[in-house]
Amino acid sequence: GNILLKTCEGLAEFIFGNLKLSFKKNFKTMISALLIKKDLKEMASKLDSNSVGGTPLLGISKPVIKAHGSSNAEALLNAVKQAKSVYESRIIEEIESNIELMRL
Repeated sequence: GNILLKTCEGLAEFIFGNLKLSFKKNFKTMISALLIKKDLKEMASKLDSNSVGGTPLLGISKPVIKAHGSSNAEALLNAVKQAKSVYESRIIEEIESNIELMRL
């Protein structure tokens, strides 16, 4: 899992880095960049680990959110909010209940 995650992170950095270089090539590409700047920022924010916070580890007795090793303050705050949301949703109890039903 972590190898795939690191590969995806590296690929995203590579793509966005090359896009940035491409958009700085000439006047035409700079104008193109201005036209899609908002869309690119929206896409980048969806891929930003700081805005997500972390990933829930399911199948355990308490909510655990695994944050990225280089998480900043925003990411940690979002991870705490995510843990609160997981706790309030009672998803762990739901999983336990469904497992019990499968055992019957």
